[in-house]
Amino acid sequence: MSDALDTGQITERKDCRVCGNTALVPVMDFGSQAVAGAFPPIGTGRDAQRFPLELVRCDVEADPSACGLVQLRHSLNGHLLYDAYWYRSGINRTMTDNLHEIARQAAELVGGLSEGDLVIDVGCNDGTLLDGYRPLAPGGVTYLGVDPSDVTRYAVEKGYDVVNTFFSHEAVASFAGDRKAKVITAIAMFYDLENPRQFVREIADSLQDDGVWVSEFSYMPTMLTMNSFDTVCHEHLEYYSLAVIERVMESAGLHVLRAELNDVNGGSIRLFVGHAEHTTASAADAENLAAMRAEEERLRLGTAAPYAAFAERSERVRTDLRDTLTRLVADGRTVHVYGASTKGNTTLQYAGIDSSLVPMAADRNPDKWGRETIGTSIPIVSEEESRAFAPDYYLVLPWHFLDEMLEREAEFLGRGGQFIIPMPDVRLIDGQHREG
Repeated sequence: MSDALDTGQITERKDCRVCGNTALVPVMDFGSQAVAGAFPPIGTGRDAQRFPLELVRCDVEADPSACGLVQLRHSLNGHLLYDAYWYRSGINRTMTDNLHEIARQAAELVGGLSEGDLVIDVGCNDGTLLDGYRPLAPGGVTYLGVDPSDVTRYAVEKGYDVVNTFFSHEAVASFAGDRKAKVITAIAMFYDLENPRQFVREIADSLQDDGVWVSEFSYMPTMLTMNSFDTVCHEHLEYYSLAVIERVMESAGLHVLRAELNDVNGGSIRLFVGHAEHTTASAADAENLAAMRAEEERLRLGTAAPYAAFAERSERVRTDLRDTLTRLVADGRTVHVYGASTKGNTTLQYAGIDSSLVPMAADRNPDKWGRETIGTSIPIVSEEESRAFAPDYYLVLPWHFLDEMLEREAEFLGRGGQFIIPMPDVRLIDGQHREG
């Protein structure tokens, strides 16, 4: 790691990214891993540079002024994470439907969109979420994406305006001048921020008084209960509870109007946020927020116990998964990966699963074909090419899309193939959707 530190590729954070407290205690150490969001050319993935991947917690027991945030101990240079970005929102139906539902809810909450309104999607990716507004809004609405990655070329091809940089009020103003947004969305990116308080201030400066900001990202308490350690990667710097979220929002004069939990990406929280001075939560939403706060208290998130239990269960899943694959291969069975994903790269590296156990990975994204999983060197092919080899098992790494994959691979399961699902516990699923 010293070489990486010397070249400015990685920085150790000695304080909390939300409250600045230095009372950081270990939660779980994943060792050194290659950047999970990358898919290098075949033959090069095993040699990729590795960086420490460790979770720590801002410890309320050590210092009552601490906030309780779970975060990565280290930060990588953004160019390592975003210059070549592989994830595309519109690749699978489940995520597309989710993003379009967010657009529908956002438009509904502001009473509909009108000609002249500005709508911003932070981390717009390929423009899939922005697509969701088109059937709902009249002409004359301005749609703007703000995203530093190269995958925004797909959004530009659709005709969207994109500012290809990290979000800031200045970046928005470079396109929109002094106009403010009726709706801002920021999906699966709020946990990627080196300075979340600054980001929230920039959101507040860019949002109309009666506007709504919608954000969705991994919900830390669900990550703990679902053993979804695959959520952890160098890109995701923070892992939030509602209590910490509300502390951040309050610092910028914002408040949570509504919060919903869902099973997106293994367990997410969807937040609807407005200016505290100008917006009010409905009675039903306020009651639900109170219930969520009470549940977080019940989980004792301010103590070490739930995090120690999470680390212990994650280690058990890692052992069970590798033992299962080793046994199947020893019995002459063939296993392919199904879905070469960022989350999957964390799982493969943490469990030590490489091409000696799994000879190939099937993926729908043609940009990944002819490449391999980073750090574990499993070649990536199309789903059709993988099916032609008739594997006995698919290790489903994007397990949170299981329902869609059961439907898509009905023929594979019908001829006797089985899915291996890694989380929350390792299990096998056959053609009758029976678990074993």
